[in-house]
Amino acid sequence: MRYVCVKCNYIFDESVWDREEEIKIGTKIEDIEKCPSCEEYDTFQGIKEEVNYADDYENLKLLEIEHIPQIKIIDDDHNKIEVFIWASEHPMWDDHRITSICLYDEYSDLVIEEFLFPESDPSIELDVSDLDEYEVVSKCSIHWSWWRKIKK
Repeated sequence: MRYVCVKCNYIFDESVWDREEEIKIGTKIEDIEKCPSCEEYDTFQGIKEEVNYADDYENLKLLEIEHIPQIKIIDDDHNKIEVFIWASEHPMWDDHRITSICLYDEYSDLVIEEFLFPESDPSIELDVSDLDEYEVVSKCSIHWSWWRKIKK
């Protein structure tokens, strides 16, 4: 998730390493006591990101193909899945990459967010045994969030 400081407009992104401020990838907003830029307390607000759903999988554009989470069922009971992004299509560079893959339950509550690093293979395995419906999200550092709804 990304946040903005309402005092100085510093952008804090949980999925990006801020070398200048020495904040590691995966650091949560709750772990930041004050804004690293202006040093004010309690000044962050969440940034609502654009969400993209692709329902017509027959007619996807290249931008959609390289971002839409793909699902591969690993076991016969449909309890374990592999979520992957077309690595051959999408770059995994410092400034342009899939920053994380998330799993949400049927109530849109976050179950898990796996942060990805530059040069990572953009895929993860997930246990969905407790979920009848779920949403998988890939987040790109440049091209927003891409959602896919799944019903077992």
